[in-house]
Amino acid sequence: MTFSRTFAGSLLALLTTTAIPAFAVTDADLLKDDQSTGDVLTNGLGYKAQRFSPLDRINKGTVKRLVPAWTLSFGGEKQRGQESQPIVSDGTLYVTASYSRLFAVDARTGQEKWQYDARLPEGILPCCDVVNRGAAIYKDRIYFTTLDAQLVALDKNSGKTVWRKKMESYADGYSNTAAPLIVKGKVIVGNSGGEFGIVGAVKAYDAETGEEVWYRPTSRATWAGWAARTRP
Repeated sequence: MTFSRTFAGSLLALLTTTAIPAFAVTDADLLKDDQSTGDVLTNGLGYKAQRFSPLDRINKGTVKRLVPAWTLSFGGEKQRGQESQPIVSDGTLYVTASYSRLFAVDARTGQEKWQYDARLPEGILPCCDVVNRGAAIYKDRIYFTTLDAQLVALDKNSGKTVWRKKMESYADGYSNTAAPLIVKGKVIVGNSGGEFGIVGAVKAYDAETGEEVWYRPTSRATWAGWAARTRP
């Protein structure tokens, strides 16, 4: 689903009605994301991705009273498709935008804290517009993938790059748009670019170092490509 080019802060106002103490996101926090009500730490609100919250102040009787608290424009000529679900932690909203950008925003005021721009090269081959579908948070870092097939880890407080790893060659038709998934200290990502004959695969990277841990093709049609990749 593609959302408006501006983000309405009122949709998450309920999540920020109380102060959230600063903390580093742990594996236990991710596991109970569908039960906690002061944050949104995973894409889909929990590993089951049911997007269900136990909060009940917004319901059929009260939803008509919602009004915008603030809006944020993703800016200028880069206002293209918007398909990402924000992550909310420590009172900060982390949301990716088109052209492989990531914003950190004060969830109460809508004030931008920092912005990261991936500075994409010429020649990228996005299949379905230049969208990005979200980020992942773990400990003191925020992770997302880029249209030139790279995985980026940023300091969640400053937006500074911790590491940036090339997953595949964008010149060969690879790209990335999906939100990563964090599992036991591993950043799980899948690639994009099937329209251009790439080898579809799921990969895991060490969240601390960015080193590739394992690689798995996702269909029988990719076994030849996998063999070519792993052959000495």
